Amino acid sequence: MFFSISKQIQKNFPNQYLVGEFVINTDPGWDIAVINGSTVVYKGYADRFDLSSNLEFIISDTKPHVSGNFCILEYTNNCIKIHSSLCRSFPIYIDDFSVNNLVSTDKIVWANQLLTINADMSTTETKFNVVGDIDDSVLTRQEVETEIVKILDNKTKDFLSYNTLPIKVFLSGGVDSLLVYSFLQKHTSNFEKIKYFHVDLDHFWLSNYGDIIKFWAYNQIHHWESPTILTSGAPGDEFTLRAPLTGGMALKFHGIDILDLVKKNDGMQKTYFLQDKNIKTFNDVIKSPPIKNKMFLIHQLCTMNSNDWQHWHIGNTLTWTPLRDLEIFKLFLRLPIEDQIDQFLDSKITKNIIERNCPGLSRLVADQKNSGNWMKNLVDK
Repeated sequence: MFFSISKQIQKNFPNQYLVGEFVINTDPGWDIAVINGSTVVYKGYADRFDLSSNLEFIISDTKPHVSGNFCILEYTNNCIKIHSSLCRSFPIYIDDFSVNNLVSTDKIVWANQLLTINADMSTTETKFNVVGDIDDSVLTRQEVETEIVKILDNKTKDFLSYNTLPIKVFLSGGVDSLLVYSFLQKHTSNFEKIKYFHVDLDHFWLSNYGDIIKFWAYNQIHHWESPTILTSGAPGDEFTLRAPLTGGMALKFHGIDILDLVKKNDGMQKTYFLQDKNIKTFNDVIKSPPIKNKMFLIHQLCTMNSNDWQHWHIGNTLTWTPLRDLEIFKLFLRLPIEDQIDQFLDSKITKNIIERNCPGLSRLVADQKNSGNWMKNLVDK
């Protein structure tokens, strides 16, 4: 779902849409439609309904209100408005000649900003509340698990009700990809589980490889030239309370010595957490000024996650990322502290949900995240 909006054709993009004086340069997989006199170029999926049949509903609101992983570029009144899913999945960069999401620049449009590109390529940013309502009351572990299951059950059933593309699943030993797989397997057998690494080297990939792999998640992706859905656990660490920074901040609020906790307890995250880069993150969190207001903390953590962009599709391969949902993250933040610790150290809540869906499946999770032979539990699976 890569694009560059400018006044010129950019040959590193294989597709161009000419709207007014603008050129919308894109990777493969986009469609175009005319809605009430506006031209819209769009790509991706909505969680609860077919995107192409609901474009008018989406662009009619002044702020994002539909969850999913999509981008709609609307040309109207000699301007281009960028519409996205509620928690935007992709960055937006601005320079003097273009607005794009491929090559980073000094000017970034954050997730709580709506962007309009004016006829002269100047831009207008309007802020909105991306975080939404916050409830800081504590729920039991069972209540949190039940609510998360409800959210992901509904997303999975709705997605399957309209999706017509082949679905491919790659299990990496990661707990998040297995969580997504557990919901898929619970509701359908119409998918292919692949046991190989696959990247089709199309025009866009070859022309932009050096820029694509600067986004770390695109070093860990499959890519097919034919239209395909690839299931993805991204951004699971961040949205399920296991990221060193946001998870560490959440635990510090309760007066916990994060590094001491990690060193004294075993769990699938331990080796990963004790990598130098993560020890530095923990030390930075420990040294940072304390946050004493829980509502403020939750809002800050949600804001940070909303700006953590990982998978926003590439070419004709759409990444299904149901875990990118701030409502799921808010539920993890309402756990009792002992359950937050279990999740942070060993993905306990995630594993419980996997077992609810498919008893015995959590045995496929790596013993240690991204460490040692982390795919060994997948032998013969």
